Amino acid sequence: MNTTNYPVNFANQRGVPMIASVSVTVNTDNVVIGIPKKAFRGLADSGIIAFRLTQEIPTAGDSLPVVLSSNDFLQTVTLAGGANATGSSFTGTGIYLLWYDKSSSFIQLLN
Repeated sequence: MNTTNYPVNFANQRGVPMIASVSVTVNTDNVVIGIPKKAFRGLADSGIIAFRLTQEIPTAGDSLPVVLSSNDFLQTVTLAGGANATGSSFTGTGIYLLWYDKSSSFIQLLN
């Protein structure tokens, strides 16, 4: 199949998956956003997810790096260019787009 002639035919066939946060905690090292266990299990190896932040990040976490926590594993969220996303990168509750790559344990905030 030649995907260059009709690229939209192959995008979003199953929709954009959504993962919602279950908790937000701030400690001395980072902002920990909890997500459901096995949240990435049924997803492709890499792609875009709609991430629904359902709890506010306290202002105490504005300058701290953000990590996602699932299955007792902490994954740092980055920005374009590789810097760590901080609590102030998330401007409140709502939907954020994330790019993930399971093989390289990489999550990047897109907006």
